[in-house]
Amino acid sequence: MTEPSHPRESLSLRINSKIKQRYENRILEKFGTLAPYAGTELERELRVVIGDGELSKLVDTAHELARSLDENPNENKNPEPDRGGDSEVVGYRIHSEVRNALKKEAQTASDVTYASELVESVMQAYANGDQIESKVAARLDRIQNFVDSQTSDKDAVTRRTESIIEAITPSPFTLDDFNEAVDQEATGISSGKYAREEYLPRVLEEAGYTYHPNQSTLFVPIGEIDLSEQDLRDKPPVLRDDDDIREIILNDFLESAETGNQYTLAAATATLGEGVTHKTVRNTFEKIASQNEKVKYNQKEDHLYIKSKGIKSIAERSKEFDLF
Repeated sequence: MTEPSHPRESLSLRINSKIKQRYENRILEKFGTLAPYAGTELERELRVVIGDGELSKLVDTAHELARSLDENPNENKNPEPDRGGDSEVVGYRIHSEVRNALKKEAQTASDVTYASELVESVMQAYANGDQIESKVAARLDRIQNFVDSQTSDKDAVTRRTESIIEAITPSPFTLDDFNEAVDQEATGISSGKYAREEYLPRVLEEAGYTYHPNQSTLFVPIGEIDLSEQDLRDKPPVLRDDDDIREIILNDFLESAETGNQYTLAAATATLGEGVTHKTVRNTFEKIASQNEKVKYNQKEDHLYIKSKGIKSIAERSKEFDLF
């Protein structure tokens, strides 16, 4: 999608006139003329919105690193623009595949209804000097500052992990117990997303604990349960890796296929639960389809389906090493 093999065409979306004027004022301030920059600059920002190109990959990486520091996820969102007043059709020229992908993104986004609303949000952010590049630069600066503060004391992670383990074992413990131990025993950090992502897996591994098959927020010594009774769908999201997500989607898809149903993006997202993006699910759909010729991914309608009835059931899969 990143290759400019598609022709440019008019954006042809109705945009709030005030937002359009502020955006164009910013373009004129930077470049001295509107053409072609009003279109090319907007297209660059929109490619990040639709998840296309190297800049989009950089943005995703910076966001993931920032989230590991427990930063506010709302910072990644552009403020809701004021859409009061007149509107007019904007004819900036962008590549056709970007325009088409933008419309598809608007259909699946939770906070907008129309593609024009996505464009208005991006144009307003740009007009306010909040371009993607400046956001990434500021976020990377904070990440670097955090790294610098941690490297001065390389044993801090080990000491915190040991302190948490001492506080909550050898008895079974819950996420609330873990959070309390972090706040009371782990000097320099507090309970939250960062602590769960950075320290909970360490604590479980070093203490020899795992999640309970019937109570996903309860953690017990591995020797006290039958691991075969664990269902990955009950595994706490903070402990899942890409292989777990793939296996959850695959099992859910095969169960759906056995009943003759299509397995949709919405179904997969609901199964995985809060915090999983449509982009992650789509990437997993693509990976599953690419690894077996009997499974196909309908990108237009966002669902997996079985091309051949020769695919093995879940029961058959469990008897063999081959996933299919």
